[in-house]
Amino acid sequence: MTAPASRTSSPTVHRYAYVPVVDGPHGRLGVLWFLVAIGAAFLGEVAVGVLFAALASVAALQTSVAWRQAGFPDDRIVAGAIALLVGLLAVVGTALAGAAIVLGAVVSVVAAVVAPGRREAVTARAGRTIRTWLVPAVAAVAVTAIARLDIGAFVILLVLVSGYEVGDYLVGTGANGIVEGPIAGIAAVFVLTFTEAVFQLGPFDSRAAWVYGGLVAALAPLGAPLASALAPSASAKVPFLRRLDAWLLVAPVWCILLWDYLS
Repeated sequence: MTAPASRTSSPTVHRYAYVPVVDGPHGRLGVLWFLVAIGAAFLGEVAVGVLFAALASVAALQTSVAWRQAGFPDDRIVAGAIALLVGLLAVVGTALAGAAIVLGAVVSVVAAVVAPGRREAVTARAGRTIRTWLVPAVAAVAVTAIARLDIGAFVILLVLVSGYEVGDYLVGTGANGIVEGPIAGIAAVFVLTFTEAVFQLGPFDSRAAWVYGGLVAALAPLGAPLASALAPSASAKVPFLRRLDAWLLVAPVWCILLWDYLS
């Protein structure tokens, strides 16, 4: 979990960059999340799909509420429902999830057209609604597809992403800047990747382990700024989106490459 950067005066950095904070039970909740995700992996791909569909749905709802609180209303019920639907359909197949994404875009536009008291263009309101659910839903679809392809690959990804989050949190909380945490997280990923490559865990050989581990190291740090861009501000209270942020870019890229690798 991360919080808005307050250690820099740059408006751009302040808008997108995050540094860890120690207020609240973030550490304990992170451990709980990891245990729940491992339990879902033990139960199988359906449990993983349901877990990440629920996570994406709540993330979309919270982001929508944050936009409303900032004075830019959208259609939060549509956002939460579409994210949940897309995520759940991914358990059946990615084609159905893709169709649901198209349907969700249409429904978002219709909801904007019929919204009572609308004071802005349909495209602005509908675009904001789509903005809240699309990226989390795509991440959920990608994670579910990975679990369907190989549950061991999902576990490896979970461990690597969690390793990044632990390093980022433990070092970032005491750092004076915004880069120390991500650097520590990247270092943790490489340590875990070394272990994976030596023992050839999951479906990967040694060379593939370094490729996929390197992707996590490169893309996980970009998740927090992306999540910040989806919200109205860096200080928006969107804890479920923050829980998902490290997966937002990693999961889709892993899914595409894993599909080809296992083929």
